[in-house]
Amino acid sequence: MIVADIDGTLVTGDRQITPGVREAVRASQARGVRVCLATGRMWLSAEPYFRRLGADPPAILYNGGLVFDFTTQTVLRQVHLDYDQARAVLETLRAIPEVQPHLYVDNRVYTGQANPITDRYRRKDGLQVDEVGDLVAFLPRNPMKILIIGARPDLERAAGVIRRLPLPINLVFSEETYMEIIPIGSSKGVALQFVAEHLGIPLGAVIAVGDNLNDLEMIQLAGLGVAMGNAPDELKAHADFVTATNEHEGLRHVIERFILAGESTQSAHRGGESNA
Repeated sequence: MIVADIDGTLVTGDRQITPGVREAVRASQARGVRVCLATGRMWLSAEPYFRRLGADPPAILYNGGLVFDFTTQTVLRQVHLDYDQARAVLETLRAIPEVQPHLYVDNRVYTGQANPITDRYRRKDGLQVDEVGDLVAFLPRNPMKILIIGARPDLERAAGVIRRLPLPINLVFSEETYMEIIPIGSSKGVALQFVAEHLGIPLGAVIAVGDNLNDLEMIQLAGLGVAMGNAPDELKAHADFVTATNEHEGLRHVIERFILAGESTQSAHRGGESNA
């Protein structure tokens, strides 16, 4: 099984799946390899990429908070963010107006008051974002996650404050300007382990490919953990193999080298880095 992230991994910067990547995926599927996607997106936002790629079920969504079999419309695993924890984070963020929190609940996205940050997010992910005024007052039970968008220095400052809260939450950076608050027990790594057990596939037979720190756990768990060439150095340092960037079909190179050409993953564990 191959499990790949979407943004920065599967797709280019303009969110396209190149013909080369599609062809490599189909060729690997023809050899009996399941190709799944793991993303921070919710299903409404992720579905077009699953369909365009012809990806296999299940889908890992919300950075591992939801495992969804889209062929049978079955939720296989779901982990919600605790209400009190979400409230504490949102209250803390009131003091950091430079960043913009977005709340995910029941396949909807909410924010307090839209601004240019929200407008860019709407366009990028093709989502409707509803304005509710005060996110703390609006907060319903069972939110899935909080996405916080802003410049990286502002996000780092917010992360420092949130980490000092006595809360068992998981804080991950999914893009340079995206920081996500998800539940403990909710990560792409935990979800990958669940999916592998559900499908009866040993983790040693899994290739995981990602480009950011929210992919770290699944890259560490997989038999072969691959960092994209556009990944931060911290992720590359924990990967078994570094491929080309998303703009240069890094995912295709991984599939061709380790699936279609049949190269042993042991060579990657010896510290190989693609020059492609």
